[in-house]
Order: sequence, then structure tokens, then C-alpha cells
Amino acid sequence: MSDKIIEKLDAIEASNESKIQEVKTEAMSAVEAVKVEMDEKLETIKARVAEINAAPSIIKPAKTIKEDVNKMVREQLKKFAKKGSMEKELKMFEDESQYQAYLTESSSLTGGGYNIGGRTAYDPVFHTLRLINPMRGLSRNVTTDGSTYQFRAKTGNAGAFWGYPVNNNTSSGPNPTTESTVIWQQVLQDLNVQFPVRTAALDDIDGLEANIVDDMLMEFSQQEGLSMIKNNDQTDTPNTYGGTQGLRGLNQYANYGANGTYTGGTITTGAFGTSGIATSNGLNSLAVYDQLTTNGNTVGAANVTYQDLINFIYNLPQQYWTPTAKFLVNPIFLAQIRGLKDSNGTPIFERMHPGDADGIVGRMLGFDVVVNKYVDNPSEFSGNTAANLFPMYFGDWQRGHTIVDRLNMVLRRYDQTLPGYITFYGEKRLATSNVDPLSIIAYRSTATATA
Repeated sequence: MSDKIIEKLDAIEASNESKIQEVKTEAMSAVEAVKVEMDEKLETIKARVAEINAAPSIIKPAKTIKEDVNKMVREQLKKFAKKGSMEKELKMFEDESQYQAYLTESSSLTGGGYNIGGRTAYDPVFHTLRLINPMRGLSRNVTTDGSTYQFRAKTGNAGAFWGYPVNNNTSSGPNPTTESTVIWQQVLQDLNVQFPVRTAALDDIDGLEANIVDDMLMEFSQQEGLSMIKNNDQTDTPNTYGGTQGLRGLNQYANYGANGTYTGGTITTGAFGTSGIATSNGLNSLAVYDQLTTNGNTVGAANVTYQDLINFIYNLPQQYWTPTAKFLVNPIFLAQIRGLKDSNGTPIFERMHPGDADGIVGRMLGFDVVVNKYVDNPSEFSGNTAANLFPMYFGDWQRGHTIVDRLNMVLRRYDQTLPGYITFYGEKRLATSNVDPLSIIAYRSTATATA
């Protein structure tokens, strides 16, 4: 009996296995057929897509930092206008590197477009070029979020000298120990402007708003460049270069270091100012070279000689003859130097340094030249209010001069605060300081009664 049951069970199992195998075979065939059909459809879609001509992108990537910044401003202003807010603080720069690149990038034509506003073709909106601050890229730049910035310097010597015994610090002897430190701090000064623009002008002139903002930034740079050279630390009158709120200009440090009496061919010694956090601390004295023959009170006088340049450059301490050492010079004074001739009428720099003057600027005595019209003219001129004139500086600027920036400046746009006008408000904070008075020397061409 059991044998028959087992036989029937084996038969049922065999039948089931046969049916399962049939189902598997049918399923595999169906899957394969679907796969082939999908492959054929995919290839058809690919072929049709390949026949379609992709439309060119209408978004042009920015070619300059200036365009990037202008684009960022326009997008934020557009969002701001839609919200109907009264004021808005706009982000100007992505980071510090973009800010520095923007300041050093030359101004270019921006805005506008073809066939905007019907049949009229518009020339791109542009603004006239300004001389932005030449100190940018020359000096060391740092940023801060605070309202003040403190500088620190180690001064003096450890007092090392020869001998087998241990040389303890001494107050006398051939090398006395004079170790000391000085500190001083600068308050970040405020530079700002508020101005209205007619809404009709903004509507009629495509690209005007971004160019207004761009030119305002250039004007800010122009004003800070003036103050970094000429401002005499809170005493400038009539506040042309900053006055009671200005920066400490290079001329102030030179005035502190110059001889009270003009002495041709001599140079003074640079020194650190007093230590402390008061506004009167940190007024360093730069070493000042007096031209062999003063220009006196003669307008347009040019008594500089080749010997003056040699005397001047070799009076910078040798440790500061670095690859970053550069001339900072007034363009009129540079022209006088380039025009120096020997007794035969041959240009000295053409004969002594052939090929060392690429373009209008070039190099002098192997060092790079940075031209800065904010540096003093070399001789008396109409309206001069300075007793001492410093037409040239030389030194390691990365070591000797620092610009302290608040990274993001403020830009606000007020709608209809004045009917029919959009009012812009811009503001930035910064400070400057001479850090090492031994690393930079000044050239004095005259010390006379002012014109």
C-alpha cells in the first residue's frame, strides 16, 4: 500500500517540476522580449534627441570680477524691489579674495545691450575711468570684524656677544640687552556717501544702476587713496583728505621723521612711536632723505640727480632689499627721473639700464615702480599747503605698510524717500598704519614756505 502512495507522490512531484520549468521558460522569454523592445525604443529616442538642435544658452558667464559683482548687485536689487521693503543691506563680495581682485581689476565697459527698447541700439553704459587706490596690491591687506585693530612689534636686541661664559642679559657692555615691545591700535574710520538718482533715468537707461554702484566703489577707492598719502592724522584742513575722521597718511610718518632743517644729501633714522592704545600712540618716524639740491620755492623745479637716486636707495637698510621692495613715486617726479641726461645729452637710464624700462613705467635700479599721483608733486605748485614735499617712497611694503578692511561694505537702496528718486547709501570702514618704520624710507625734494 505504501509503495503505491510513494509512486503517486513521485509522479505528482515530477509533474509539478515539469510545469514549473515551463513557467520559468515562458517568463524568461517574455522578459527577453520586453528587454529587446525597450532597447529598440531607447535607441529610437536617442536618435530623435540627436536630431534636435540644442538652443544656445542665453546666460553669458561673467568674464570679469566687476561683472560678477554687478550681477550680484542687480539680482539682489531685483529681489529687494519685488518685496517692497524700505531698505536692504546688500552683499557685495563673496569673500576677501574677490574683494581684493575687484579693487585691483581695471575698470571696463559694462551693461547695455543691442535692440533693448524697440528699434534703438544702445551703446553700453559706462563711466569715466578713475585712478583707484594704487596702495591696494602694494601694501599688506588684512580684514577684521571689529571696530579697532591692534599692532604689535618687538624692538631692541637680546645682547649676544662672544665668549665661553654664559652671557646673561646686561644693561651695559658692547651689546646691552634692550629687548622691548610696542603696541598701538587704529580705529577703523568711516567713509560714506548718500545720493539720489531720478527713477526716470533708471527706467530709461539700461544698465545705469549697476554702473552707478560700480563708479561709487571706484570713488570710494579714490578717496581712500588720497587719505593714505596726504592726510596728516586728524589735522587736515579743510578736511580734503579725511580731516578729523581720516586715515594716517604716509606723509605724516615722513613729517615726523624729517630733519627740522632741510640738509641736502643727508638721511634721518626711522624709529617706532610711543607704545599704548591712545590715538597719539604708534606715530612712527620714517627715515627721510633730503635731495642734494632743494627745489626751493620754484614752481616746476627739477633739481634731482642720478646721485640722489643712488644715495636714496642705498640708505634703505640692506635687510629690506627684498623682492617685494618697490618705488612709490609721483608721475611728474618719475618723468623728471626718466629725463635725466649725462653731459653728452644721453638719457642716463637708457644708457645705464637698457631694456629695464618696459612701457611707460618700467623698473628703476632693478626694482619695480608703482606710480601714484596722490604722492606729492616734487616742487611748489599753486595751492600747495604743505611745507615738506615727499614725491617718492621706497621700501618693502608688505613688511612696512598695512591696510585694515571691514570685509563687507554697506550698500542701501531707499525707494521713494524723495518722490521720483531712488536714494543710494554706501559706507565702508578701514584703517591704515606703518608697521615697521625701518622698512620704508621717504624722499624730500623741498622744505619751503608754502605757495
